[in-house]
Order: sequence, then structure tokens, then C-alpha cells
Amino acid sequence: MVVWNLNDICEFKDTDKLVCQLKVQVEEFKTFRALLNDELSCEEFMRIMKKKEGIVEVLGKLQGRAALWLAENTADQKRNAHETRISELSADAGNSIMFFYLWFKELNDAQAEKYIRASGAYHYVLKQLRVFKPYTLSEKEEQVVALKDLTGVNAVVKLYDSITNKFSFEWEGKKITLEEINQFKQSSDRNKRKESYDLVLSRYGQEQEVLGELYKNIANDWKNENLKLRQFNSPISVRNLANDIPDSAVQVILGVVRKNIGLFHEYFRVKAKLLGLKRMDRYDLYAPCQLENIRNKKYSYEHCKRITLETYKQFSEQAYFLAKKIFDKVHVHSNISAGKQSGAFCYTVLNNITPYVLLNHVGTLNDLFTMMHEFGHGIHGLAAQHQTQFTFHSSLPMAETASIFGEMLLSKRLLKEGAPEEKKAILCKQLDGQYASIVRQAYFVLFETAAHEKIAQGATVDKLNALYLQNLREQFGGMNVPEVFQHEWKYIPHIYHTPFYCYAYVFGNLLVLSLYKQYEQEGRSFVPKYMKILAYGGSESPAQILREVGIDITKEAFWQNGFDVIRKEIAELKNSRF
Repeated sequence: MVVWNLNDICEFKDTDKLVCQLKVQVEEFKTFRALLNDELSCEEFMRIMKKKEGIVEVLGKLQGRAALWLAENTADQKRNAHETRISELSADAGNSIMFFYLWFKELNDAQAEKYIRASGAYHYVLKQLRVFKPYTLSEKEEQVVALKDLTGVNAVVKLYDSITNKFSFEWEGKKITLEEINQFKQSSDRNKRKESYDLVLSRYGQEQEVLGELYKNIANDWKNENLKLRQFNSPISVRNLANDIPDSAVQVILGVVRKNIGLFHEYFRVKAKLLGLKRMDRYDLYAPCQLENIRNKKYSYEHCKRITLETYKQFSEQAYFLAKKIFDKVHVHSNISAGKQSGAFCYTVLNNITPYVLLNHVGTLNDLFTMMHEFGHGIHGLAAQHQTQFTFHSSLPMAETASIFGEMLLSKRLLKEGAPEEKKAILCKQLDGQYASIVRQAYFVLFETAAHEKIAQGATVDKLNALYLQNLREQFGGMNVPEVFQHEWKYIPHIYHTPFYCYAYVFGNLLVLSLYKQYEQEGRSFVPKYMKILAYGGSESPAQILREVGIDITKEAFWQNGFDVIRKEIAELKNSRF
């Protein structure tokens, strides 16, 4: 297995040197306060922006090193203490220099526009600052909020991680991690599927008083800061503005998902027939439609690496070289270990540092798809590395484009190359994935929307459990949903870490279905258009970026296109004669 090289960010022994450098830069930046008046020239304004970017770069190194080191073992006291130190340093630095952005937000429109026009590659971040003007507090209030978050909501989220990442499970006489037990949710043995779900969800249920109260505190903090103090109209509007997605577009997306839920009810009936079941229940959701030889096939790390690179190369030489760079720089951590952060992620630290990928590789087909997904994120980050430190990260909805497109490339390759039964299995996996990343994610957001409202009214954890079961029963129609699944929402880190994050997956998946359809129609001429989308990073709004390929994100018809593709996939599976 592979362990990453964090020294490309900075060596741990250089931490104090970087901290000193940061403090010097912050003190220098504070002297700019005296320059901020109506006579400030565009040249002086840009000099200040460049100095701010320099601070972002040093902070990015410190934060990236601390976060990735902690991800290796979230239970380690030294790593937690170091990450806390860097978080406090970051908050202090942010409080010391926030006067500049607050001053910019308070300018009249004509003065602000003058600086935006002169800012070149920085224009979008400045435009976005102005959008937040109505929701911005005074400098002292903003400083208090930043400090409060350190020992408030940020500490609550860290406590959630600390508790849940320590969970282990007794399985066939030995203790295994969450990642190791999760692979059995896709076992061909129904007893193993049931036992793995029951063990995991019951464990979260045992801790529901603590985990439930943590979530209620997160939701109440979100309400108190964003609705009471900043005067946003609704909890989800906060995320929408940060994503630069209109509230109306998000409502259209969620509405289209609900409108098409019957498609997946049909798929589950087709899948039950393929599995030889009279009726599926929630334990059977990810049961594999595979023959024994396919089910037992092991996907080593090196095999997955080869397939990942080959698949990206078949699509684009540029994508291949960007993916290869991540491997070559040894920026991958794939081994399983106690305390390691569960799941997988790609962390793009700065525009001049090759992204890092965390995997928990257990050797399943799912691990191959996960590698393609995370390396898609890495390709996205590297494609946008010419953007500024403020704008190379894409917004959340666009952030899932390259990752999901990578999975689509893999699915299509496996469907083309596989034997008949393999093709049937891959098509099922593709539909399983589309359920998981479109419908499931949309219903998480629908749950969050209702939960935030109920928590504001004093809901108990038991009421939240009941609310979640109601949500599941709408998702699955007549499928049996056992009571233990009432605890599933506590198992979803995004709900705790980043409220209302999950519609980004819905946006990304439905967008990719449309983009892939365009790729099939246009062939190689589509590739430069696609790479241009990635190269934007976060330097324009999602709506503006997608207009370039003829997409209007406010129209229901566009999002319906994605479900029309899914409808064809279900029909193909239903009538399969592979």
C-alpha cells in the first residue's frame, strides 16, 4: 500500500519558520489600513491583493499539512493538538486582515466596479465579495464569529469526527474498521449485507444522544449566525450564495429529482428480478448483480492505478498526464489503518502544489471507481492551477464534474470491454451509483431542510429519526425500510461538516450525464471544451462557465435530460440481451 509524501507541502520541522513568516506578513498587511480611502489607486489596490494572496499561500501550506497529517490518524492527540494550533493561527490571521475585505464591501458601486475592472484574474472573487455585502457584519462582529467558530461549531464537528472515526466492529472474531465493514454492504451474501448494516447503524444508534445533540448544535449555530445575525432568508440560501447558484435553480433541481423518483422505484423492481428476489428491501440496495467469479475478483492498488491511467489516457492525453503527476509525486495514501479518516477525498492545497488523494483501498471494484472519482478531482485542480490562489478551487457544484465524469468514462469502458454478465453487473453498478449520487444526495438535502426547521422548533433526536424514516419511505416507495435505518443520517459526515453540501453531487451527476451525451455526439472535438470547463476552476460562476457549452442551469428541461439518460439505461437493463 502507498503512503503520501507531505514534505512537498512543507517539512514538519519548518512549521515554526512558516508561522513566523505568516506573522510578519500579517503585520505588514495591517499597515495597509491607513491607505484605504477613496483616493486609493488601482495599482495600490492590486498590490494589496497580491499581499493578501501571499498570506493565503502560507496559510494554505500550514493548513494543508496539518489536515492531511491528522487524516492519517484522527485519534492521535499530537495531530489533533497541531491541527487546533494551526486553526487558531488561521482564525487570528483572518481576523487581523479582514478589514480589507470589509472596506471593499462597503464601497459604493462605482468605486468597487473601478477596482473590479482593473483586477484581471481576481475579478470574480471581488464580485462575489460584493454579493455578500447585505449579509456582512461589522468588523468586530465578524472577528467574534470567527473566534466563536473555533471553540464552537468547528470543535463540535471535530468531536463528531473523533467519536465516529474510533468506531470499530466485531466481525467474524476480529475487530475491523468502518471502511472494512462497509464493503460487505455490497456482498452477494444477504446475511452479510444485513449484519454489516445492522452493526454500523446500531453503533451510531448507541451514540445517538451525543451525535444527535452535536447535530442540533450545528443546526442551531447555523440558524443563529446566518438567519438571526446575517439575515439570510433560509438555511439553504447560505450555501446557495456561497456556491453562486440561485435559490430557484436549486429548488428546480430538487423538484426534478422528486418528480422522477418513480424511475428508481422501477429500477429496484428490475434489480430484484435479476437478484431472484420477490421483493427488495433496504438491505438489498447495493447487492451486486454479478457471477461468483466477478464477485470474488480482487482489484489490487496497482491494477486500479493502471486502469485509471489508461482510461484517462483514452479520453485525453492532458487528463492522463495530470493524473500521472499525482501518482508520480507520491501524493496518494491508500493503506488501511486504525484511526485513519474514513472514505476518500482529494485535497488540492494550493495552485502550485500537486493535489493529494486519500483512499481506503480494500481491493473491490468499488475501489477502482473511487480512484477514478478522486483522480478526477485531482485533474480538475491541476487543470485550473494557472488561476489565482483565490479562484483555482471550483465552487462545490462544479467540483463534482470531473470526478463523476471520470466514473462515467470507466463505466463506459467496462461496458464496452466486458463479457455479457460483466456488462449487466456494470450497468447495475452504474445505476446504483446514479441512485447514490443523485437521488440519495437530494434526499439528504431534503432531510436537512426539514431537520433545520424542526430543530429550530425544538425537535428531539427521536423526532429527527422519525423525520428521516419518512424521508426514506418517500425515496423507496413500497420497499421495506427496517427501523435501524432511522440512524443512517448520523452516519453522513457531510450533514455535520458542510450543511447542504450534498446537492453538489446531484448537480454534478446530472451535469455529467448531459456532458457525456455531448461527448458521444461530438467525439474528440468535445475534449477541449471539457478541459476548458475544468480550467476555469472557480474563476467564474457555474452558470457562466456552463453557458459556454449551451447549458442553462435554471431550466427544468436541462436537468430532466439527465433522467432521460437514466430512463434509457433502465430500459437497456430491463431488456438486456448482452
